[in-house]
Amino acid sequence: EELGKKAVTTFNCRTYLQTQLNKAVRSKERYEKGDRNPKDLILFHETQYEAVAWLKDNTGQCTFNSDIPFPTLRFPSDHGIVAGLLRVRPR
Repeated sequence: EELGKKAVTTFNCRTYLQTQLNKAVRSKERYEKGDRNPKDLILFHETQYEAVAWLKDNTGQCTFNSDIPFPTLRFPSDHGIVAGLLRVRPR
């Protein structure tokens, strides 16, 4: 469960002002009915690369706030940014 919370890269909730009203979510129900899932990944073979550093961003400031639905006016994407620094392992 804890890993699932750390891996989340989306938190989308349609409002009643957007199209597809049948998918709209009330503000107080956003955590239960919003789309909060790990959808953005970096895949690599551990035998070939080593993860040196990584980050997730949904603010545009190299931080990730898991409590705010997005897109927002400051971060217009509905997916977080996932970035990683990989080091090639010696053969």
